[in-house]
Amino acid sequence: MTKKPAIVAASLVCLLATWIYSEKKSAQAVRPPTGGTSLVAFLEAQQQPGKIRSFVYNGKVHVEVIGKPIISPLSLPSGSPAYIFDETGALVDWSRDLGDNPSFASKWGGFSNATTISMEEAKQFVKTHER
Repeated sequence: MTKKPAIVAASLVCLLATWIYSEKKSAQAVRPPTGGTSLVAFLEAQQQPGKIRSFVYNGKVHVEVIGKPIISPLSLPSGSPAYIFDETGALVDWSRDLGDNPSFASKWGGFSNATTISMEEAKQFVKTHER
């Protein structure tokens, strides 16, 4: 009789450990890549971002790259990661999950002047603003 509860407990612990590992792996997958703190390097490291847009914040043009959410079988529904670059192409802010970060969304999300741009336009934009 004591084997059955022990097997159930061990199974639950294994499931929990697998879920935690999966969540940590997903979190690491959206972290800006080493050397990817400039817009051009970041875009070259990304396979295909979900969306790229430019907007004006505090009188300066910024570029937002919205990634595709990492979906794993055990992960909870999640929003997309987002990365903000200034006009020189430097990474200034990022969020692992837009849906779970209201302060990021309120700071960077409500720009009526945002324009969707292509990956090539984003790269070209930085080249024209390099110092």
